[in-house]
Amino acid sequence: MGQQPSLPGPPGTKFRVIGAGMSRTGTKTLNEALTILLKGPVHDSGIQSLGGPMDQIDTWLQIMALAPKAKSFSDQKKLDWLLSSVLDGYVATMDCPAATLTPEIMRVYPDAIVIATTRDELSWWRSMSYMNSMMSTWYLPLVVLFLRKSQMYGLWMVKFSGIMKWRYNSEKIEEDTLRKHEQHLRDAVPPEKLFWYNVSEGWEPLCRILNVPVPDVPFPHNNDKINASKVVRDHVIAGIISWIFVLSTFAIAIWFLRIWYQRFFSW
Repeated sequence: MGQQPSLPGPPGTKFRVIGAGMSRTGTKTLNEALTILLKGPVHDSGIQSLGGPMDQIDTWLQIMALAPKAKSFSDQKKLDWLLSSVLDGYVATMDCPAATLTPEIMRVYPDAIVIATTRDELSWWRSMSYMNSMMSTWYLPLVVLFLRKSQMYGLWMVKFSGIMKWRYNSEKIEEDTLRKHEQHLRDAVPPEKLFWYNVSEGWEPLCRILNVPVPDVPFPHNNDKINASKVVRDHVIAGIISWIFVLSTFAIAIWFLRIWYQRFFSW
């Protein structure tokens, strides 16, 4: 839930929904709603590919590297296998990079439907720009230098830039990316499989799409901006602690080296 990685359910859990909405369109709220309605874990590919178990992080890096060049039959089968292995045990997937690979995931799960969260382009870009400003500060890469998973972020960005260039002809998420992405979905997904959804509409339209009863619980409202700020803050705090540990270890080593030098080389 929220910004935490989720664990898969039992192998063979029925995969039902490809969450194809672009980041910052209510994907975290839809994540929680689907977890309630489908009674199973949702694979948030942004969270899992950056902060999940190391085997999932590695698999997503392989997927992003292979997808743009998977032209041969063997490469496509390998891509299918990688996607099925990382998504096994989940009822749905969500967010980027998975959202950018909707046709590839449809090939693995042909019975799944595609639900694309959407919002006004102007408000979406304001939200995305805020996220970009948090993630592109000059000090963040230095602060998290000694955090193992955070070290993967640079490599993740390189692979994701390749996906963006291949799919949308731009190396990063830009002001017109939402429009390009949604047009790509219209072109790639059969109309009977594609459902547009705004999380501000609550339970009723989502339950109609899934053909399930409206649950007797409040609709989740995940404030993605607050959660994202908390994640960055937590990484900064963890990074500072790691620097204190490294510098303390270095200082202790210097102190012991000085004692050793004085003992054996002082006259």
